[in-house]
Amino acid sequence: MRRMRGITLIEVAIALTIGFLLFGFAVPAMHQAVARTRIGHARLALADSFLHANRVAVATGSATVICPAPQDGGCRASTDWSAGWLVFADVDGDRRYGPSDTLIQRRRALAGDIRLLSTAGRTRIVFQPEGDAAGSNLTFTLCSRGAGQAGLLVLSNPGRVRLDAASAAQTAACRYGPG
Repeated sequence: MRRMRGITLIEVAIALTIGFLLFGFAVPAMHQAVARTRIGHARLALADSFLHANRVAVATGSATVICPAPQDGGCRASTDWSAGWLVFADVDGDRRYGPSDTLIQRRRALAGDIRLLSTAGRTRIVFQPEGDAAGSNLTFTLCSRGAGQAGLLVLSNPGRVRLDAASAAQTAACRYGPG
């Protein structure tokens, strides 16, 4: 008797079921990994802007400002920095970006569904010529709306940057907050 080669319909169904189950577990894990990577990149970009503004303020002896800014304009009075931000030397001292100020850096909007929110009431950062950040400590919350990932970036008055984990309440406020 000759033996037939090939696979049966049951074997195909079992293989497809196993494949779909593995795929079902891999996609959410991949989404979480992509969100963590995007949040990490956003944290590094913001920390880089802080350090750059601090150096410029010390080197030039004039105030340097960082503010949230959409790509088509100057500073906006908002605690949502997701659309990007400006770093500029505040030549005229008014803390607003204008024609007399020197643009140092413009960061684009954050990738994907990443949000960046600052402490309530803090819509700009001013680095003094001594390198200190004016005002109180400032906390930024970075989150992914879809993946439930979040992280903190804290800027202290002396201009030091610290990375921290976000609490569940901070993550929820970032994910489901206004905007």
